[in-house]
Amino acid sequence: MQLILQLFINSLQNIAIYSMAAMGLVLVLRTSITANFAQSTIGTFAAFFASNLVLFVNPNIPFALAIALGALIAFCIGYLIDAGIIRRGRMVNPFGKQMITMGILMIFYATTPQIFVSITNWTPSVPRFSYDNIEFTLLGQSLYITRHALTCLIIATVLLSILFSMLKFTKWGIALRATASNEVVAQMMGVNTRFITGVTWGIAGALIAVAGSSTAMALNAAMLAQVQIFAFLACVLGGFSSFWAPIAGCVLIPLFINYSSIISPKWAVLITFVIIMLIILIRPYGLFGKKFIRKV
Repeated sequence: MQLILQLFINSLQNIAIYSMAAMGLVLVLRTSITANFAQSTIGTFAAFFASNLVLFVNPNIPFALAIALGALIAFCIGYLIDAGIIRRGRMVNPFGKQMITMGILMIFYATTPQIFVSITNWTPSVPRFSYDNIEFTLLGQSLYITRHALTCLIIATVLLSILFSMLKFTKWGIALRATASNEVVAQMMGVNTRFITGVTWGIAGALIAVAGSSTAMALNAAMLAQVQIFAFLACVLGGFSSFWAPIAGCVLIPLFINYSSIISPKWAVLITFVIIMLIILIRPYGLFGKKFIRKV
């Protein structure tokens, strides 16, 4: 019982990180009809920025403030990518747009380490919010959670709660959902779809920036590649038909990995992929996905 509960708690940080990354992916996919392969490298750039700001520029700057500044930069990058590149190629088919984002990925992958390593001559790990553990008792079992993981969970919960509230209760959210449903009809109804998609790309950039800066990984150009993969798998597992469905996938995947480690730590990820594959074979549109039916 203690092992089961502890593995669940150990999954919370990854659930938070994958949820923010997956939400960015599904926002872009629903509004721009393309997968943003460059998202992970945008988050990597922001993580490099936040880490170097705290570790080398001014150690007195709170790490949370550094993350916020990195998220702001990532928001601007995302907005500019849509306004300057994706929108200019709006007549390109979705596969062409994916190739564009792949090119952007390669640019960030090659330049990010060069920019920051040339400044510091050292690539440390992303700082943690705290290095302390919190011990507690649940269902009669002695458990613990790192303060860093708890902070990540709180940040992700707050950000996603604000985002879902905006999607449901604000005019911007209505306009975004209209754009995601049918961009042409949304334009006919007076929605400024250019602004909507630009802000969507910006929010996706900010979310992956916060996710990347919360990983506590060693800084390198491919540090968020696994996060991007699992976030995309979470979208597939949950389904792309709604904004909240991928969050369910983000909860399940870390649990699959951690509980599979009971069987075999070495093959836990492979077991997880097999489980996801079997689920997709049974539910091709995801656990909460729906088949789109177009009327002729």
